[in-house]
Amino acid sequence: MPALTYCPQCSSTTFKQVDVKQWACEQCQFSYFHNMASTAGALLIYKGELLLVERAIDPQKGYWDLPGGFIEYGESLEQGLQRELNEELGLELATEKFSYFGSFANQYTYNQVLYHTCDSFFVYLLDSKISPQARDDVAGWQWHNLKNLPLDKIAFTSVKQGLKQLSQQTINPIYK
Repeated sequence: MPALTYCPQCSSTTFKQVDVKQWACEQCQFSYFHNMASTAGALLIYKGELLLVERAIDPQKGYWDLPGGFIEYGESLEQGLQRELNEELGLELATEKFSYFGSFANQYTYNQVLYHTCDSFFVYLLDSKISPQARDDVAGWQWHNLKNLPLDKIAFTSVKQGLKQLSQQTINPIYK
């Protein structure tokens, strides 16, 4: 994270980093915590295939990712994921059909700020193969066989971890 020079409360230059996530002002005792951010991603599955999206922006522009993104204030993970699916792919999916899969820690650098994230993934078993619209920060999309995922072209460590775990669980008939 770039150096925070001035206290947001009193403008003093005694605003210093205390540890990896906390800054404090020695003059007025104001504290700022740069806490972990939450994200949600969708594992959209149809008959043994997973929908991956191509990132249109940095970080990792051109790499594969799951549809999803950062959760906004006041949203649950499921609500945020539903909003992101609509923004990125024009999809309206019922939140009650999301099934929690797991979460993984990640690091996401944007505009020289390092965000530590907790990335939660949800399975959504589709009744039919869809052809969504690439919108927002999605350049394109593609269906991939769960047994042959392009792990070397996946944008983030957390997504790679989730996909490795998913591919090991595909012996479960619900994913076929």
